[in-house]
Amino acid sequence: METLTLSFSAALIMGLAFGAGPCNITCLPFLGPVFLRENKGRGADWRTIIPFSLGRLTSYSLLGTVAGSFGYAATVWIEDGPAAQILGVATIAIGIMMMRRSGSGKSCDAHAHTGEQTVVIQPTVQISSQSNRKQQPLFSLSLFGMGAGMALNPCVPLATVLGVSAAMATPEDGLMLGLAFGLGAVAIPTLLFGFAVSYFGAQIREQLSQWSGRLEQIAGGMLILLGGLTFMGFVQV
Repeated sequence: METLTLSFSAALIMGLAFGAGPCNITCLPFLGPVFLRENKGRGADWRTIIPFSLGRLTSYSLLGTVAGSFGYAATVWIEDGPAAQILGVATIAIGIMMMRRSGSGKSCDAHAHTGEQTVVIQPTVQISSQSNRKQQPLFSLSLFGMGAGMALNPCVPLATVLGVSAAMATPEDGLMLGLAFGLGAVAIPTLLFGFAVSYFGAQIREQLSQWSGRLEQIAGGMLILLGGLTFMGFVQV
């Protein structure tokens, strides 16, 4: 019986086909609200999409390695295990941080007119900025967990890659195929979310700038609700 094989380029093309279609639909409900948060400075949107993409790429590579080492049954056990819980917890964490940041970023300007005197309370922008910088590593880690959890959920192209990895029966070949599929799967969503979705998110924030804090709270609340439903298994990705 001839051993099943799959080249690096073939796995890459399978990943590209998957990433160009159903992957974007799956990612949008989770990543879309994140791009509605207040975003200052160039490159901020890439600080959102890169940790998420790295999380997916890591999971695909890990699944390929496990399949090559222990067989496809081991990857089925992983996929049926904590995938929904990882994705749910990471999504809830991002939603909570967005809501906390929107609250801490509220302006404290106040004008009290007493006769001819005006009392001005200066905004605590510096304190808020320091708090946001401290939250950024945890925010990036949560985005990484969100990407990792999404990649652990099964799909037909990934099942094919893992099946061939198991047939090849070496962790190196499994890692190669998982990495190839992952690179293809994250390439198009990375470009789409990094440019198009982030652009539309910036336009929405600009048009609704007077309600930026409320918009971020709503987006955070949506993520908390979505994360809770995913954790309990009501939302399948």
